[in-house]
Amino acid sequence: MRSRLTISRLLGPDLVIVGLKAKTFAEAVGQLLDRLEKSGAISDRSAVDALVEEGVVRGETPMLGKHAILAHYRTEAANRLGLAIGVSAKPFKFPSLAPGDATLLVLIITPRAATREYLKTLAGVGRLLHDPENALTLSKARSPQDVLALIEEKDVEVHPDLRVVDLMSHEFQTVSPETPLSEALRLMVRQGRREMPVVSDNGEVLGILSEQEVLQHFLPQVLGAAPLTEGDLPKIKDVEVRNVMQRSVLCLTADELMSDVVSNMLAGDLAQFPVVRKGKLVGILSRSDILTKLLDTTV
Repeated sequence: MRSRLTISRLLGPDLVIVGLKAKTFAEAVGQLLDRLEKSGAISDRSAVDALVEEGVVRGETPMLGKHAILAHYRTEAANRLGLAIGVSAKPFKFPSLAPGDATLLVLIITPRAATREYLKTLAGVGRLLHDPENALTLSKARSPQDVLALIEEKDVEVHPDLRVVDLMSHEFQTVSPETPLSEALRLMVRQGRREMPVVSDNGEVLGILSEQEVLQHFLPQVLGAAPLTEGDLPKIKDVEVRNVMQRSVLCLTADELMSDVVSNMLAGDLAQFPVVRKGKLVGILSRSDILTKLLDTTV
């Protein structure tokens, strides 16, 4: 039986810096790269430094939750996947970073060919730090052993396959069945969304409002052969979402493997799917989420 790969097995005391001090993002990443280079994970340090500098020029300082910054690079200058963590006693004040509470810096570096390992590790770190309590505890670590102890306690597994929770968006907008259709459409247009979940007061998914349903509801009357009078046309302000929404909706569960759900997603007409846990909406998985991840691994 193959042993489980966890985040803790990718780390060691030498790959954790507690008391990280740096004035810039590149300087902080450089200190973690020193550790990875010493561990043998990097074959060409100058090539990796160039990648970091390119990201700085583009203004990339990606946040991972409220307390952590994530630096991740895929390059042929990496011999193998490497993971390192830095903890600062005070929030980072990098010029490229908006003022905040980030005191953790997580660095992942991997060969370009190791796409699956890269994604699985990225997802595992994301699951660990998505819990604000974990991130806050790590930010208060006094030693590398404190960091490793928490990570070993949580024992976050690097899953053999991506799960829905690894790709879904945790930020989403919903409407209720009683929401006026005009208000819902304005919200969709303002946020650039083609579809929006319809939920009950307790978060249960009742349906989906999409552009398609709206057009199907109104166009037959507008395009009818018989002449229409003003009284024949429904006033959109008088129509509620419940009258237009699609009630039969494919919901995904957060823990489903992506390999099990992709075929169903591609076969459906919807561009996004509600993700539920214990019957309540916890996220949205869209085709664009998958495409974004694919682009991130092929560029």
